[in-house]
Amino acid sequence: MAERESPPTGLSKHLLVTVSNDVEHLYGVQFICSFFRAMSAFQVTLFHICRLDAPDMKAELLKMWEGPSDGVHGRLSVGARRSLDCAVRMLGDRQMRVGQMITKTVDERCGKVRDILAEGSRGLYDAVVLGRRASYTLQWLVERPAEETPLALIRDHRFTVPLWICPKVESNRRGVLLGLDDSPDALRTADHVGYILADQAHQPITLLQVTSVPGNGGVAEIFERAAGVLHRHGIGDERIQRRTVWGLSVAGTILGEADKSGAAVVAVGLGGSGSTAGAGFRFSGGTTARLIAKNETVSLWCTP
Repeated sequence: MAERESPPTGLSKHLLVTVSNDVEHLYGVQFICSFFRAMSAFQVTLFHICRLDAPDMKAELLKMWEGPSDGVHGRLSVGARRSLDCAVRMLGDRQMRVGQMITKTVDERCGKVRDILAEGSRGLYDAVVLGRRASYTLQWLVERPAEETPLALIRDHRFTVPLWICPKVESNRRGVLLGLDDSPDALRTADHVGYILADQAHQPITLLQVTSVPGNGGVAEIFERAAGVLHRHGIGDERIQRRTVWGLSVAGTILGEADKSGAAVVAVGLGGSGSTAGAGFRFSGGTTARLIAKNETVSLWCTP
């Protein structure tokens, strides 16, 4: 696997953050503002998909907004303008400069899920950030049988960057729980976490293996490989913990451990096909599907 190098000084990590019409549900923006301290290394594109089914309603709503739209690519409805303005203010309060923010609105074309994934693949983003409302658009995935769910995403050529699915922020949570097995997906997830958190010294990282054998300590080599990836991003051992937990359900065990530890993020590969060399469960695509379905408390980072 070719790991991503940490960016040189001044090079931004680019996030695509979905914004709905509802100013009360900007959970993706709220997560960014709560989780990150050093914002100088980030660029954010605020992305709104305009879904106005009736042509006459679309014309009326677009007509209602006739003010200036500096920095906005695409047309705006009044609801979109209100949410985007609020998102810009929230990011500005975290010392993000106007020059670090882009706003973009598009008409829905292929359904919100596919439109979001398509924009993510076109724009060379480092992550696509979904708030609570946007995450509902993933329900078509979790309503399928578990074995079909990961395949639907994996086979979608539009899904090329990590997805962050963000529920309502709980401000007392901190750190990332990084799920591991011996698959390439797990190392790609470690690479993503290391890249994003390289300059976020206040956020610890816990490497987690779930074992099916009570009392088993996990596979040391899996921990070492993941820690090595984090080290290459400048993350020292003082920020890294290793933990092995026993459980019958991988998804349930992960979420239970996240609640127990107060983690803000659970990071997993989407379609891992590895195992833990007989010591535990694999973090398969079905695991990620169940995490998407069950999670209501932590931000979930899914790496393809």
